[in-house]
Amino acid sequence: MRELTGLQLEEYREQGFVTLGPLLSRDEIATLRAEEERFRLPVGYGGERNQNLRVNIQLCNRSEPIRHFCTAGPQLGALAQLAGSALCLTHQQFVTKLPDAEDEHSDIPWHQDNGYGRLEPMTDVTLWVPLVDTDESNGCLRVLPGSHRQGLLEHGAAGVNPVLREAACGNEGQPLPLAAGEGVAFSGLTLHGSGPNRSSRPRPAFYVRYCSPDTRMVAEDGSERPVLEDPHSWMVWGEA
Repeated sequence: MRELTGLQLEEYREQGFVTLGPLLSRDEIATLRAEEERFRLPVGYGGERNQNLRVNIQLCNRSEPIRHFCTAGPQLGALAQLAGSALCLTHQQFVTKLPDAEDEHSDIPWHQDNGYGRLEPMTDVTLWVPLVDTDESNGCLRVLPGSHRQGLLEHGAAGVNPVLREAACGNEGQPLPLAAGEGVAFSGLTLHGSGPNRSSRPRPAFYVRYCSPDTRMVAEDGSERPVLEDPHSWMVWGEA
């Protein structure tokens, strides 16, 4: 299991994210890419104007390779250091950007993960792993270092895609080019997003959100429930 050094823990506290290095072998990347293609939805996320952004969620109960990585992957020890001594898996999804033409946009605007699904306390951590090499040409992840210290920001419907949410940023942030199978962990309060895919090939990425098992899920009406009461939540490290 991967463990973070003291310097990496300090980087996460200061910057709101930390890179984890390679997490998947070449064969594991190929297997997860095949699963992404198998489960890829035939329609875009956001209707007719957004056909190139494909999102499919909560597949652990339908795929052994996905379930194995999310619940037994080498990242768990490191993420437990960030989220707490015990770790609960709460959300998994594939986010794939198909090649964009000049008038098409698979952009994902600046947002915090707690701006989509609020957790209390907000000590949750997201793992993001591309399944192909990523850079700015195909829509790599972008982060705003230190933005987690602003707390939860107001989010509204995104201009580029009405089903996405967006927070005001006013900063270009920092691109995080990663090789296939490398991971980055970031706080649920860290502003992040990605640009369009101007390459000729799809850009699939794997997203998993973890939290402490004593976390509560907060609905938009203010009601709460324990995260472990959600049918998609799994204990993956330690005990509740």
